[in-house]
Amino acid sequence: MIERKPIVDRSEWLSWRKRDVTASTVGALFGVHPYITALRLYAEKRGTEFQDDDNNKVLRRGRWLEPAVAKAVSELRPEWDITAPNVYLRQPDLRLGCTPDFLICDHGRIGVLQCKTVAPSVFERDWLKGNDVPLWVTLQTLTEMMLCDAAFGAVAVLLVDPHNMDCVILDVPRHEGSERKIAQAVQSFWQQVANGIEPDPNFDRDAGVIKALSPRETPGKVLDCTGLNSLPQMLVNRAAYMAIIDDAKAKKEAIETEIKYLMDDAEIMTGVEGWRVTYKVQERKAHTVPASSPRVLLVRDQRAQS
Repeated sequence: MIERKPIVDRSEWLSWRKRDVTASTVGALFGVHPYITALRLYAEKRGTEFQDDDNNKVLRRGRWLEPAVAKAVSELRPEWDITAPNVYLRQPDLRLGCTPDFLICDHGRIGVLQCKTVAPSVFERDWLKGNDVPLWVTLQTLTEMMLCDAAFGAVAVLLVDPHNMDCVILDVPRHEGSERKIAQAVQSFWQQVANGIEPDPNFDRDAGVIKALSPRETPGKVLDCTGLNSLPQMLVNRAAYMAIIDDAKAKKEAIETEIKYLMDDAEIMTGVEGWRVTYKVQERKAHTVPASSPRVLLVRDQRAQS
C-alpha cells in the first residue's frame, strides 16, 4: 500500500518527511550521499536537530530553479507531458517516502522526472560530463520510480552557468534488484534506530554529528583505553600533523613579514602578474561575542616526561 498525501502546507510536509527515510536521503544508507552520512540520518531520526546552512542553500537553489529545469525539459522533449504532482508518497510498512519533482506522461507511459541543478565544474567531475549519473541520484530516482510504480525515470541536469545555460537529460531505467536492496537497507536502518545501534561514523565527514550527539560530558566519567592498540599511533600521527601545521604557519608568517617589509608604507603592490597585494589599515566595528559552552578537546604530549 502506498499512501498519497497532497502537499498543501510546507511545514506539514516537512513533518511527514521527518518520520521517514526519503528518496533524497537513501544514498546515505549506502555511503554515497554528498551531504548526509548514515550516522547523521540516524541521529536525525533519533531526534537530533541540525543547523546546516550549506545544505539549506543547496536545497533552496533547487527549489528556485526546479521550474526552470522542467521548462528546459519541455522544450527538449516536447512529446513529454510534464506535470508537478505536488504529492508526498510513502510506503508505511517501510517508512520510506518521496516527493517526486515531476511526472512524465509519454504516450500513456508514466515516468518520474528528477531535477538537479549543478555547476559545470561539478557536472564534469561528478557526472563525467553526462556519461554517468551519481549513485546517490540514481538511488533517489529508483526510489521514486518504485513508490510511483513508474515505467521509467529520467534525470534532468540544469548546468548553472550565466553565460552558457544548458540542460542534459539522462535515462534511469527501473531495476528490480536495486529496488530490493533499497527496501532491505531501509528496513535494516529502522531496525538499527529502534535498537539504538549507531551506524559506523565517517570520521572525515561526521565531526558535526559526533559533536551534536555528545554536547556535554558526564562529570567524573573516565574512559579506559587500555588495550586500544590503534590509539597510540593515532596520537603520534596527530602530533606529527600539528608539527607540520605549526611549521607551515611559521613559514607563512615569515613570508608575510618579508612582504610587509618590502611594502614599507606602500598601500598597493604592482608588477607581479596574477597577484593583487595590498597593505592598508582596516577599520573593524566593535562586536560582542555571545557566551557559549562548547566541549573542547585538549591533547598534551607527555611522552618526554614518561
